[in-house]
Amino acid sequence: MRRKYFIFGGGSYIAKKLITQISKKNEIICFSSQNNGKNTVKSKVKYIKTSYSSKHINQHLKKNINKNKKNIFLFFNGISENKAFYKLSSSDIVKIIKINYILPVIITQCILKNYFLYRPTFIYFSSSRAIKGDRGISIYGSSKNAIKSFVKSMSLEYGELGINFRVVLLGLFKGGLNDKLTLEQRENIFKRSAIKNYVSINQLIKLINFIIDDHSGNGSSIKCDNGYF
Repeated sequence: MRRKYFIFGGGSYIAKKLITQISKKNEIICFSSQNNGKNTVKSKVKYIKTSYSSKHINQHLKKNINKNKKNIFLFFNGISENKAFYKLSSSDIVKIIKINYILPVIITQCILKNYFLYRPTFIYFSSSRAIKGDRGISIYGSSKNAIKSFVKSMSLEYGELGINFRVVLLGLFKGGLNDKLTLEQRENIFKRSAIKNYVSINQLIKLINFIIDDHSGNGSSIKCDNGYF
């Protein structure tokens, strides 16, 4: 069955790189709070600027979801504080939790309410560093761990309907949020990795393809982190 991808948080560095590759063969609907691309007739990518309200998301899902294709929902929503907990304001904390956890949950609910019969696949992107814990990412790590728990519960509620939920734990990519890391932080990540190099987009694409075709790990987390421990 042909695939159609719906990407949330399409303005992120990794999402942009992924879109460039998978749009060669697949249709993509890219949601973002920013203008990240131009819509052209020939392009397989449609960019939608959104406030991420359920009403706005559903308006566009109605126009674009396809019951004759495998609908894949990818969630790249994510921001990190990268500073000590005591330096965070209350608004910083609320913003991180809203973007990393609340928005993906609300969007997932909107999709399931209206399109669960299409048996979609949901993939949420986190990081191995967030799950393991580290200095300067207390709220980021907490919000991403909350997504991990959410996915496990969703798989138990909807797995028997053929709906697949997975979390991908990413390692260190070159660019994006990782540019905010200090040299010392990057070196420490490489020291804790079996393969002491950046993760590639091709590695991620292979893993996504595997998840889409495999439901045996529904509700679980799978690593794409070069053996980070």
